[in-house]
Amino acid sequence: MTHLLAAIGLPYIPGWDELRPFAADLWLIVTIVAVLITPFFITRSNIACALVALAGVTLAFLSQLLVRNSPHVIGEHFRGLLVMDQFAMLWKLLLLLFVAGVILMWFTTTASNMHEGDGPEFFALLLSATLGMSLMASTSNLLMLVLSVEMASLPSYVLAGFRKTHRIGAEASLKYVLFGAVTSAVMIYGLSFLYGLYGTLQVGAIGHAMAAGAIGVGGNALLAVALLGLIVGIGFKVSAVPFHFWCPDVFEGASIEVTTFLSVASKGAALVLLIRVLTTIAAGLGFAPHAGMSLAALAGVIGVMGAVTCTVGNLGALVQTNIKRLLAYSSIAHAGYMLCAVSLLVRHKATIVGEDGNSIAAQAILLYLAVYLFMNLGAFTVAALIYRQTGSEDITHYAGLSRRSPLAAACMTVFMFSLIGLPPFAGFVAKFNLMWVLGTNGGWWWALVAVIGLNTIFSLYYYVRVVKIMYLTPSDAPALNVNPLGLGLAVACAAALVLLFIGLAPLSRVTTNYGKLYLTSQTQQQPAQSTAMITGERR
Repeated sequence: MTHLLAAIGLPYIPGWDELRPFAADLWLIVTIVAVLITPFFITRSNIACALVALAGVTLAFLSQLLVRNSPHVIGEHFRGLLVMDQFAMLWKLLLLLFVAGVILMWFTTTASNMHEGDGPEFFALLLSATLGMSLMASTSNLLMLVLSVEMASLPSYVLAGFRKTHRIGAEASLKYVLFGAVTSAVMIYGLSFLYGLYGTLQVGAIGHAMAAGAIGVGGNALLAVALLGLIVGIGFKVSAVPFHFWCPDVFEGASIEVTTFLSVASKGAALVLLIRVLTTIAAGLGFAPHAGMSLAALAGVIGVMGAVTCTVGNLGALVQTNIKRLLAYSSIAHAGYMLCAVSLLVRHKATIVGEDGNSIAAQAILLYLAVYLFMNLGAFTVAALIYRQTGSEDITHYAGLSRRSPLAAACMTVFMFSLIGLPPFAGFVAKFNLMWVLGTNGGWWWALVAVIGLNTIFSLYYYVRVVKIMYLTPSDAPALNVNPLGLGLAVACAAALVLLFIGLAPLSRVTTNYGKLYLTSQTQQQPAQSTAMITGERR
């Protein structure tokens, strides 16, 4: 027996140094358990579970703030399954802040209508999806990539159809599941090719193997299929064209707090995962003497996808009268803007990162995500308040809102103008910064700047149409008695957009300092060393 145990080896038990960087994720796990057992102790479980979830997310946020100053945080953990760096830290902070806002929004929208006893199930699913989206920022391993994406996706499918007696919600959930199942299957199929071609699960090692030319006969075609599968899987989560068809239907059918959650959290997590994977592969390819053409082709694919995505999103929004579908197409357009910046991250290694690992493209995307968080949370909050009073999501019911609820109308105006990218709101600075980063790289990236500028003009029509209805369309409808908590949340988001425009420097410094991706030890080796390691792993 002793010899058998010696042959098998001791099980891997991570120590506190391994667990500390992921304290926020551990708090989310603890909170999920706490939410599920809360009904055993408290009668009104819905409100209690919401408070437990909010407390857990707050503790996770605070623990992540403390972790950033801890030693031995940056680097690989759990034998390379997860990686922690400043980029992942800031995404986790933004995600947790946003989820806290979504829970507060739930109190103003669904709390009074949700069937007693559904709260534990709802918040367990919400926190589970949040955990998956948090881990998506910390993986450069193919196995962990699949696990984190599915951990985020499966609860999201259920959340989309959580209104169990709502036919449109059930239909939206079914569409979401079918699209998600197909794209997940394509992604896993592609990743299996990557593993088969290079014999390793580490993305950094795969990049080096590509640079070393460690590929068999017919491997180039298989590699193209593998990368296509990866882009399909992540593109579905981003709602990039042509994988965006699920987004408007799911946004319309799901409850409004779920729609809000998916509009930012799902797209943001997919973007940071795409940045992580493509940057790591590009860094490995950077060692190859003739890698420039390969990286330029990859950057071109991502850039064109971003340009098409923002164009389709804005054109689709022009004819929408349902506020949730309008904001769904708007979220597709904004995902396209950020994809344009992602294309910069797959250029040659010398221009991806500096000696300190800083990337201005990553900084621009993080800044855009931070501002987009407040814009979307605020816009959906106002939409939820109006729906609760009128029972309609059609923008025609916003007529006379400037008289019926002046503060809500003013907040919605701020969000619409900020989503366009007009001053004096933070959306202007975020979009201008992103366009400036693209423009300073010259070449064909000026075409992407032009596409974003043209799409901004397109978006003027449907955003300003909402403002026009609120202020210029007369209505005899009575004044709205909006929820004070929801109105306070909307005012806070609107104030944040104004303040971030006036004093953007602190947020800009934070995103600059945190726009650093840790290149794993495998991406810092020479191709010959990496190839030897891969060969050994195959054996």
